[in-house]
Amino acid sequence: MLPGIVLVMPGPPTADDLIAAALLRAGPSAMVTGMHAARMHGLETPDENAPVHILIPHTKKIQSSELVRFERTTRPPPPVIIDGIPVAPAPRAVMDAARTWQSRRSTEALLVEAIQRAPGCSPRALNEEMERGSRRGTGLPREILRAMTADVRSIAELRAFELLKSADLPDPSWNTSLFDPDGRYVGMPDAWFDDVGLAVEFDSFAYHSSRADFAATTRRNTRYAAHGVAVVQILPVDVMQRPDEAIAAIGRAYRAATLRPRPNVLVRAIAEGA
Repeated sequence: MLPGIVLVMPGPPTADDLIAAALLRAGPSAMVTGMHAARMHGLETPDENAPVHILIPHTKKIQSSELVRFERTTRPPPPVIIDGIPVAPAPRAVMDAARTWQSRRSTEALLVEAIQRAPGCSPRALNEEMERGSRRGTGLPREILRAMTADVRSIAELRAFELLKSADLPDPSWNTSLFDPDGRYVGMPDAWFDDVGLAVEFDSFAYHSSRADFAATTRRNTRYAAHGVAVVQILPVDVMQRPDEAIAAIGRAYRAATLRPRPNVLVRAIAEGA
């Protein structure tokens, strides 16, 4: 598999075999980072067939291969031990994965899932990790994270954010909390056009298919209706596959909202990590 390391079993090595071999080759100060480390932190979007990426001290020099990449670093982080394996902390693992020249869609999916699910991976933490590390391969992740500072929290929202920038509509705010004048919570729309009181929700089957999620969505829409908030619901698949139709639907809803009084609701931005 690697110099001095033999796999004594039939068949090609698995990812676990490659990780074990790479760590044996690199020694006790090495750790897994990149795609496989991000998956070990619980993410599903990183490529499971990517080469194993190993961080080693800058004083070491080990030849990489097609299946294992050894990267020397002057700033090795304290590893996290997962199932007995030393793994880079989630922000480092995710950013090392993001700067490997994937497609835009794959990089977006990785960063969005990391922000939603990985420990310590707020947009600010990922940006800080990117600034501390090598600039190599960071152009695309930097551009995507810049868009995410608008509190965009899903791939569909990110795509809609980009599309609405070129649409003939005011810029909405993203993921802001709405309250009535007495301070009672109304909702937190994915996108909010404050001038006309229009809420946009990107409701996917994947996140609203359970009975509890369906009930929560129904209660949310009831609160909107009780407070006079117009809401347009867009399927993420429409944003991704039929973007012109999705943006046209939002435009029609916006124009319809201009014909009625703005609802009496107040806006308050949520804090990062809330």
